[in-house]
Amino acid sequence: MYVLYGVLIVAMIFFFVLPITDARTARMKLSVVSSLGILLAVSVVVPRLMH
Repeated sequence: MYVLYGVLIVAMIFFFVLPITDARTARMKLSVVSSLGILLAVSVVVPRLMH
């Protein structure tokens, strides 16, 4: 499970440090980082609710 968390965090950091060149890139970056953040939050919360 820690591998999944690590991959999600590395992906978020990768998209977070991409340079913003125009509005389209900014929207893409915001949507990807927020989607990965939601996925990380869900992957942390759901296993704890199942116990």
